[in-house]
Amino acid sequence: RHPRARIPTMPADADTLRFEPWQSAVDPGFWAELARRKLDNAGLSEDPWLITALYTPAQNAVVSSPCQLDARAFGTGDESELAARARDVAASGRLEMPGTLVNVNTLERFRAFDRGTLMSNAAKRLAEDIRSGRADSDAALLTPFIALTYADLKKWSFYYWFAFPALKLDVPAKVISCGPLAEHVELGAIADEISRGCEAMLRRDAGDPARAWWIVDDATGTCEPPSIASVRTRDPSTWTLAFVDPCASGGHPGWALRNVLSWLAVRTTRETETAGETAGAAGAPRRVRVLAVRKLAGRVCPRASPVFECVLPVVSDADVEDPKGVGWEVNASGRPGPRLANLGSSMDPARLASQAVDLNLKLMRWRLLPQLRVAEVASTRCLLLGAGTLGCAVARCLLGWGVRGVTFVDGGDVSFSNPVRQSLFEFEDCLGGGKPKAEAAAKALRRIFPGVNAEGVRMTIPMPGHPVPDADVPAVLDDVRRLEDLIDAHDCVYLLTDTRESRWLPTLVCAAKGKLLINAALGFDSYLVMRHGGGLPRADECTQTHETTDERGGGAFHGRLGCYFCNDVVAPGDSTTDRTLDQQCTVTRPGLAPIAGALAVEMMVAIAHSRVAKPGDGGVRTPAHTHESFNASRDNPGGDVGSDDGTTALGIVPHQIRGGVFDLSQRLFAAPAFDRCVACSAKVVDAFLRPGGRDEFLRRAFDDPAYLENATGLAAMKEEVDDAAWLGEDSDGDDF
Repeated sequence: RHPRARIPTMPADADTLRFEPWQSAVDPGFWAELARRKLDNAGLSEDPWLITALYTPAQNAVVSSPCQLDARAFGTGDESELAARARDVAASGRLEMPGTLVNVNTLERFRAFDRGTLMSNAAKRLAEDIRSGRADSDAALLTPFIALTYADLKKWSFYYWFAFPALKLDVPAKVISCGPLAEHVELGAIADEISRGCEAMLRRDAGDPARAWWIVDDATGTCEPPSIASVRTRDPSTWTLAFVDPCASGGHPGWALRNVLSWLAVRTTRETETAGETAGAAGAPRRVRVLAVRKLAGRVCPRASPVFECVLPVVSDADVEDPKGVGWEVNASGRPGPRLANLGSSMDPARLASQAVDLNLKLMRWRLLPQLRVAEVASTRCLLLGAGTLGCAVARCLLGWGVRGVTFVDGGDVSFSNPVRQSLFEFEDCLGGGKPKAEAAAKALRRIFPGVNAEGVRMTIPMPGHPVPDADVPAVLDDVRRLEDLIDAHDCVYLLTDTRESRWLPTLVCAAKGKLLINAALGFDSYLVMRHGGGLPRADECTQTHETTDERGGGAFHGRLGCYFCNDVVAPGDSTTDRTLDQQCTVTRPGLAPIAGALAVEMMVAIAHSRVAKPGDGGVRTPAHTHESFNASRDNPGGDVGSDDGTTALGIVPHQIRGGVFDLSQRLFAAPAFDRCVACSAKVVDAFLRPGGRDEFLRRAFDDPAYLENATGLAAMKEEVDDAAWLGEDSDGDDF
């Protein structure tokens, strides 16, 4: 058992000294930073964070200065920002309070949290800081605080309960008298000198230590820097302890003094005992004069700063070795309890929407997918060529992944048949001949999510098989340049047009520029989603048509992938002339577009997580898997599997996904680029990039699709095949 402290006889006129509790003042920026850290860093962890609050001397005769927290409480920022904050704190005369924040995961856990243990641990740290002497040189340790919080990030509501731990002693401090410094019997005559000295103590540079208390010489009014040695050696009747008091009450000091007096009692008592004399043996209570330094009109004011004639508390060994703490903040009703900061009702709706869009994605990182690159996906600039059924489906899925930059390109207008199948259009968009599709889609996207940067460009893509009259050549070539500029300005191109020939020029431009292109096409009950291999072939890549993934030991295909036209032996031509109505329209089962659109977006997101994507290549070289090759890779770990096995944090990235709803099937294919392809082969890309000859090349391609077959050698190859077939015939029985 701990020995009971001997209680000295108190003056008859001494009353228990009461302290005004701290009040917290939390800036909305603090909650925004807490939300960011919870989503981006902490996840499900409830480990405590170290934070810092600020306070100042009371600045008002009625309102006390609170414990202030803002976004900088977490110590975030680069060196220059932190240095600027330190200068600002020093110049404003504010002092720092070290704190611990515990953010829990559920409201139920917040309500049932063991606050007793939290306070007990804080009291033990406080008592140890006092007993060990750490608080002698760092007075901030005497103003600790705790923040217990729960963040409801769906509603942007924050539940919180602050505590400002102080030691609970059996024999507390007493007060004999109090009154303004200007009217004090002994100090009133030198009150102005004392005020000027206190003002000097509060002023400091960024590198100087902050002073929460200091010594005032009662004879001269000069102020001395804080020193435990001076406190122990000087006659208590010759000096006054001045401390920075945030309290505005004339009859009570602030809560900050409570731990200062406990510290003074412990540190001076132990020094006296070391010298062979105890407070109990002395038989008289130890007094101390305290000046609560406060300001009015921006300066230390002797009329607003009271002087307290105090009796130090008695601190027993048990109070230090098994301390008890108090200090939980009261709520707005004046009773102990948590508070609620509801930012959802005051935040800009557009900002709320932006935060909510990212919420689901960032929650994936907590438990299911820590490797998710939310920021990288969101910053991907996407160009959608086609604002029809597929374009609408792709755009909505991109919003779900948090993509902020979307541009539509389409030359058509919204018709009455569109709104029921194309989710971004409404009946009003069809009136008056129909609004331009690209602009209407972009406007709808902004209406759904104001934070998206959506634009619409009205343009018709030049196509092979559609001859260009001489008068239209400049306009058509200008469209080519506009398309190039758009592709240059974006990171990923979605090819979602209706006709085969409209896909040729975007395929060629993306191949020439090494840009990621994802192609989606629909049949009546089938769909194709594929990515193109961009850029010219490299020497180390598989480019021959006879090579397959099997030749790489069951691993992913690592070569340059084929484009939409690589499997064809016919150049694209006019597919719209002399067609019946059902051939002119995209007649397809309504469920296909959402499926294909979602797969196209998921393919892009998976590529963004590729481990083998090189800077600047947009992930176009990401290895391609089929179901068979991926299963073979897992069954053969000694083969071509490792850091470049074609898998990402989101799974495999195929080259082609071919599926249908007739039999609800889906198959993955991987095929290399065709060296005689009319859209992505080296001969076509070189002709497109050749200075001075590009316009003529494009003009001939638009006017005569056969030109592409001749230029690539495709026509010659077909003739060779026809000759071989003829030589193989034996219709007349003759033996050559």
